[in-house]
Amino acid sequence: MVGQIPSQDRDEVDEDFLEEVERLGQKKRSRLVRKNVRAKMGFWKLKFHDFKTWYRRRKNKHWELPVFKSYIKDMESNFGSGIGTFFVFTRWVILLNVALAVVWLGFIVLPTAVTFNYAVINSSFSYANLLDGQGPVGESWVFFCAYSPQLGAGHLQIPRHIQSYHTGLAYLSMIIVTYFGSLLFILRSMASGMQPSQSESVRARFRFALITFTSWDHSISSPEASVNLSKGIASSLKDNLHGAKAADLTENWTRKEKCKVYARRMTAWFITLVLVGAGCTGIVYLVIFVNFTTDFHIIINDVRVEQYLPGFQTYITPISFSLINMIVPLCLNQLPKMEQYASGRIELNVTLVRIFTLRMANLFALIVSLYNIVNSQNENEPGKASSIHCTGTVIGQELYKLVIMDTIIHTLANVLLKFIGYCWTMKKSEFNISSSVLVLIYRQALIWIGTLACPVLPLIGTLSDLVFFFLMYGIIKHTGMPPIKRWAQSRNTVFFMTFLLLSLLCIIVPVAIIIGSPTLDLGRTHNATVRFGPFSTGIMPTSAYNDFVASLDVEWLKSVFTWCLSDTVVIPLFFILLTLLVYQGNRISGEARHGVILQAELQQEREDNKNLMKKIQSMKVYL
Repeated sequence: MVGQIPSQDRDEVDEDFLEEVERLGQKKRSRLVRKNVRAKMGFWKLKFHDFKTWYRRRKNKHWELPVFKSYIKDMESNFGSGIGTFFVFTRWVILLNVALAVVWLGFIVLPTAVTFNYAVINSSFSYANLLDGQGPVGESWVFFCAYSPQLGAGHLQIPRHIQSYHTGLAYLSMIIVTYFGSLLFILRSMASGMQPSQSESVRARFRFALITFTSWDHSISSPEASVNLSKGIASSLKDNLHGAKAADLTENWTRKEKCKVYARRMTAWFITLVLVGAGCTGIVYLVIFVNFTTDFHIIINDVRVEQYLPGFQTYITPISFSLINMIVPLCLNQLPKMEQYASGRIELNVTLVRIFTLRMANLFALIVSLYNIVNSQNENEPGKASSIHCTGTVIGQELYKLVIMDTIIHTLANVLLKFIGYCWTMKKSEFNISSSVLVLIYRQALIWIGTLACPVLPLIGTLSDLVFFFLMYGIIKHTGMPPIKRWAQSRNTVFFMTFLLLSLLCIIVPVAIIIGSPTLDLGRTHNATVRFGPFSTGIMPTSAYNDFVASLDVEWLKSVFTWCLSDTVVIPLFFILLTLLVYQGNRISGEARHGVILQAELQQEREDNKNLMKKIQSMKVYL
């Protein structure tokens, strides 16, 4: 048959074909071997290669904290990333208090609790003492004045090597760790939350395009949340249109209209100062006449109220303090209506600043009035000094009660207003993120400043924040609707941390004054020679370090510790740190200027390209 290959020739063709296939297969295998790095490695080289690959990928992989992860994911999927970030921030505060509780319990509270001489407690225990901090609780290691400069001093007979533990130095170290450690963690969190964003010129030129195309929250999975987010985007567009019109109207204001608006704003700020002053005055009045006046009574229809309200004098101050911080902000929320601000965001920021100022002023009014009243009683009534707690215990008891009562009052108020209101009307309401954040930040300020006089307060604060977390979770899940207002997640985190940073900075200043001042003493009594607390052997708290150095038996070690805080080290270190701060400030400002220059160059190049395209089109050259 034509075209048929003889069998002998066919065998030769098959052999040639097989050889060619084998040769190509060998080439392919060798090429694959060259590409596959793992094929050339032995067992240990392969393990080392896998470790390097894992380490390289670990740097770029986002690790998420597993604590309360399911709750936060539930909030994000049903209510958006703004609500999710609120719970992330609450979790961050809880973990901060957990860390503070661990160090204070480990280095201060537990060593003293184990060696404490409980025979000196004369009061009988009542469960109410867990709320008011009095009785055996007030005489134990819960508060400042129960601690001694060295472990076991004046208490149980304990071994000498345990008595060498310097509680005063540990107390001073924990104060520094609490405030400056918290400051570093807040700054680190703020730095990680400040993601690169569009420049101001880009946001100004493409405002509506950015809102339209970059506003969607991809963490949402519920239909209701997606519908509300769509409404929120439309509302944001309307707000920007309203803001643009308001800005145009502001520019066209007449002199008379400007005077009217400025007069209204000055009136609003005057009302703010009056409300803040009234709140502070009320707190000082409660401290003076309720807590430290024995003949103070409230009489209604010739009947003394305190006869029928057990603990009225004990709880009236923290309850009134919490009510002032809840009621006065309701009045402050109405003031922006008369000020005619062009932007809703400006109204929100002004309102938050006013509420924050109110709560910080009330807190400082309470502490200053307590300190002055107790010290004046110790000086003017030396015969009653045995029944008066030196100053640290009184301040610690008031802040202890404030944290507990504030938690109880806010829990009851939220349950009554949210759950019962929802059961009555069956209408869900939008969750107010900003006011809830301020409540959490205010409570954290109480914990920070109260830890100085009550070392167990971080533990109580952790329990309080846990109650707050699950209460807010239940309220939002069962009575809340997905927010219509959009909250950007990165901006939200920085927004929360900024107010937390401001509260900490307000607290660090008086704490630093107390640590470095020889006149402000939390352990002083009517007798100038008798002092209580972990710093009772020195003139001021920083002398605890000198006492520790003086107790060392090894001379060279004593010389090293003395040299570490000498002028030879501290002064140059201060100027080196100051120089580094100036250098970093100049570097950041230089990078900012460089970014502006690059932005201008890109804008100029964009304009040049537009002009070039116009010239090409005018020459009828089409690409």
